[in-house]
Amino acid sequence: MHLKYANLRVSNTGILRYKVGYRLYSEPIAAGFMTNWIKVTTEGGITRIRMDAICAYQASDDGEKLLIYTKDNSLFEITDEIMSVIDILDSKYNPE
Repeated sequence: MHLKYANLRVSNTGILRYKVGYRLYSEPIAAGFMTNWIKVTTEGGITRIRMDAICAYQASDDGEKLLIYTKDNSLFEITDEIMSVIDILDSKYNPE
């Protein structure tokens, strides 16, 4: 089944409204919509990764390579601004 979303609207009360065919749907959006995401640059371009989906990350000793693993077994190799991404991840997960 192919769904075509047209006329997406978000009200000031945090309700997402959209039409599928002739039906109108409304869904509440949690506070902080898209705030638990991190935007990184990978070989494929700009990628947004949900912070709750990250299960592990690994930086090389020289700081030239950062790998992020997610719960769905995806692997992302971060190519730019590696140290700033590590700082964000470290502040979220408090490694020892």
